[in-house]
Amino acid sequence: MRRHVERRLIYLWVFELLNAALVFPLLYAVIARAAPLGRFSLVALAIVCSILVVGASFWFLKWRALRGSATLGTPSARRFYRATKKVFAAAVVMLPVLFLVRVIQADASAAELIVGFAFACLAGLEYVNYYHVQLSYDNREDIRYLLAHRRLKTATMVRELGI
Repeated sequence: MRRHVERRLIYLWVFELLNAALVFPLLYAVIARAAPLGRFSLVALAIVCSILVVGASFWFLKWRALRGSATLGTPSARRFYRATKKVFAAAVVMLPVLFLVRVIQADASAAELIVGFAFACLAGLEYVNYYHVQLSYDNREDIRYLLAHRRLKTATMVRELGI
């Protein structure tokens, strides 16, 4: 069982980091070669990637804690994740405002607005997933919980750190 949890945590932090550092930026670059992308889409990309990096750091520290490190539960770790919750809440709330500003300015390309809107939605979903309720149910235990309780789980970061 412990080995299974350890593998799952490795999977989580590696793939969150891979998405933040490689997949989403490469996707953005490919789209940017085909269509003009502007400030809104770039800001939305930066926010979603930042949330993913913080999420990856949480899963990494949780994996380290499983192996004996006490880093995850320290007061400084709690302060850091509590601060990121506030910063990302402000950033995610700012994205629809920035979207409206770009629409009103009427100089944003359709590609910028569409790509930016997609990354803004991902940022919002990742924020909710890490700081409020778990949105991903991709293993048997999670699905059993969902069926038994008929409600979403509290996000792991919130449960473990009390943020």
